[in-house]
Amino acid sequence: MQLFKEKKWIWILEFVIFFVFKTVLTHKFTQFTLSSSNARYSDNLVQHFNTSIIQCARLCNCADECTSINHKADTGVCELTTYVPGVVTPSTETESNWNVYYDDRFVPAVNAWQKSTHFHVTGPLVASFAIDGNRDNNDNKVTRAIYCAHSAYRYSYWGMEFERFAEVSHVIIFFRNASHHNYRNSNLRLLISATRQDSDNNIGTDCAYYVGPPASSSLPVKIPCAQHVTGKFLKIIHNQGDVLCLCEVEVYSV
Repeated sequence: MQLFKEKKWIWILEFVIFFVFKTVLTHKFTQFTLSSSNARYSDNLVQHFNTSIIQCARLCNCADECTSINHKADTGVCELTTYVPGVVTPSTETESNWNVYYDDRFVPAVNAWQKSTHFHVTGPLVASFAIDGNRDNNDNKVTRAIYCAHSAYRYSYWGMEFERFAEVSHVIIFFRNASHHNYRNSNLRLLISATRQDSDNNIGTDCAYYVGPPASSSLPVKIPCAQHVTGKFLKIIHNQGDVLCLCEVEVYSV
């Protein structure tokens, strides 16, 4: 009888070990990084939970587009948000005991180029304007300045190199906020490549094809990949007989 009980506990232990290993192998875990302390991002909250930081992380992984956790140590309050530190400027208020944990899926760019460059009255609208971190897509009414990448000719393209190889899930584009030119924001092929040579030769895997135009030129457009694509270069090919203007292009990984 004693031997049976010992074997029973061994079976239970083996089952627990098997279950744990199966969970580890079949679930994708995300590493959350501590971004800052004494900060609370209050402008873009998804859900509120009165729970622990470990449960917050689990809930954040399950929440759609959730990439940040705001946790107050003394009360155990957790706030989930779509805000990614360093990408969007939030409205903030300083409070004690708040820590921000985030999963930064934003993939920084290190270089950009385009087929041709339009010369504006304030200077050339170079490709790097679309990766400078400036999301403002409005023309300055006083200086007439516009900080967007702008091609000089139709059927153009624009390309960027990522800081690292990334499994791309979606791309966000800020077009120029000019309703009378909104029709130009159409027929874009988003190609992901492993090398610059492949990108230049249109070799790679399509992330998506954006038909467009957007409902509003003032708002950003999120273009999800049909399937997650791994690479280091993004090329936006404009299959339209008009110029291409991109104010900001942001790439996000899984």
